[in-house]
Amino acid sequence: MAGTATPVAGHSDILISYVYNLAFGSGGGQQFGYASAITIIIFFLMVLVTIFQYRRMGMWEEVTQNV
Repeated sequence: MAGTATPVAGHSDILISYVYNLAFGSGGGQQFGYASAITIIIFFLMVLVTIFQYRRMGMWEEVTQNV
């Protein structure tokens, strides 16, 4: 988007393609540290969503009872 601090972000970019363009894109330079920080945040958000879904669906109890 024009006039933003990170010029690699477009109107139709998803978060993963944005991180890829930050790290390896030619237009925005190579900002490995910033891209890896965003990736770690995405990872922890996915862990939280996964734990929430396991508890909501009751799958966590089924897995631990069969062991």
